[in-house]
Amino acid sequence: MKKFLLTLCVALMGMNASAEEFYDSAEAGDWAIGFGFNLGAGAESVTNFGLQIPKLQYYFASRVRAETSFNYYFRTKRVTDWNIDIDIHPYIVPMKYGLHVYPIAGLAIWKRKDTRVDDNQHHFRVGANLGAGFQYDITENIFANFQYKYMITNDYGHSVLNLGIAYRF
Repeated sequence: MKKFLLTLCVALMGMNASAEEFYDSAEAGDWAIGFGFNLGAGAESVTNFGLQIPKLQYYFASRVRAETSFNYYFRTKRVTDWNIDIDIHPYIVPMKYGLHVYPIAGLAIWKRKDTRVDDNQHHFRVGANLGAGFQYDITENIFANFQYKYMITNDYGHSVLNLGIAYRF
């Protein structure tokens, strides 16, 4: 899975941006704020639904941005998760009709509370995020995104699908 994600990220960065009729409204110094819905799956067959509130993005250039987000996952099977992501989208590739594709790389800080056992285990991990995403510009300032991220630590892996919306200003 890790090799697949790395190959996908390299392929996305190597794509040619010669597509016609795309929005390219972001500029260096722009900000975006938004929220999203998450579906996370990881160890011990625990699948959680959650919220990404807030998602804050900063554009270093028109096609390079950083994103930080707080993700809270609702209690499932007596397990509660939250994590903080600090990611970079190193090259946002414009496609046709407002569609963009981008690789994701970053840092994840993750906390899990497991009450299925008597001693209420708390797990805290720091890891790396790898993934890819799609963005669709609804208007010049509003866009929707769909992304997949995989959090990697030394003893745990966590997959997250995210569907979100943001406002760029």
